[in-house]
Amino acid sequence: MRIERASVDRVDEAASLFRGMVEHHRQVVGGVWPVRPADDAWLVRREQYVEWLSGVDAWMLLAFDGDGSPPIGYAVLRLSPPGATWALGDRVGELESLAVAPGSQGRGVGTALVEACRNICREHGVTHWVVDVVDANSDAIRMYERQGFRPYYRLLMSEV
Repeated sequence: MRIERASVDRVDEAASLFRGMVEHHRQVVGGVWPVRPADDAWLVRREQYVEWLSGVDAWMLLAFDGDGSPPIGYAVLRLSPPGATWALGDRVGELESLAVAPGSQGRGVGTALVEACRNICREHGVTHWVVDVVDANSDAIRMYERQGFRPYYRLLMSEV
């Protein structure tokens, strides 16, 4: 497996992986929460990726299985100032997205992407980082916990 840092002009290489993640979210929430159509979600997220990656504190990492093959996974990492309450240094990392192709799950791709993002944080003197994960996505939660993440905030949602 090979992991590459990708510039903003390669954002679209993550499109199918992101769409797959949206469909996975639709499955794990089981209709409890509304999920956008995958194509609509990609348009929103793509715009965010382009904005973030056009700056200096965001990275997209693509994982490949072989030469000339499409990516089998990707991650987007962003650094930003911490909230006012917590003494976490000048910036914290946020693992904005991580997706692995279904046929490549369970092969260490997600773990390798997390480790590559962790290394970028270390390169930039970041001591703490966060990831948001859908509460019903127990497989992802287990993977992140194996990587040292633990509960920090609890985000609650309700219809108005």
